[in-house]
Amino acid sequence: MLYQIGLAFSLIAALMSVVLFYLGLKSEKKGKWYLIWAVLFLGASFGGLEWALYLLGISIFSFFIFPLIAFFAIWFGFIIWSFERIGERKIWIVFLAILIVMIIIGVYCPNCVQFS
Repeated sequence: MLYQIGLAFSLIAALMSVVLFYLGLKSEKKGKWYLIWAVLFLGASFGGLEWALYLLGISIFSFFIFPLIAFFAIWFGFIIWSFERIGERKIWIVFLAILIVMIIIGVYCPNCVQFS
């Protein structure tokens, strides 16, 4: 039952991310900040999804779940395109570095971060 909370959390964060991406690509002045928040909400959405699947005993870091990994890669490609469109290469490189660190932690130490 706890996994349902993670899925609901993931869905709400994903909806917020989509709205913020829309605002970020539409706005001229605040576009960069909307896109940064959109990426943070997208990360929260992916984190909620990963947590819910982890509670069900499924690790998204095993490469047997190719469609899910492809989904994440496509989203990150969109993030790169969004920031390149507004000329902010440093931001997506920082997000890529954070993503790599989180994947390394998820693969080699999935029980390191526990909240129980």
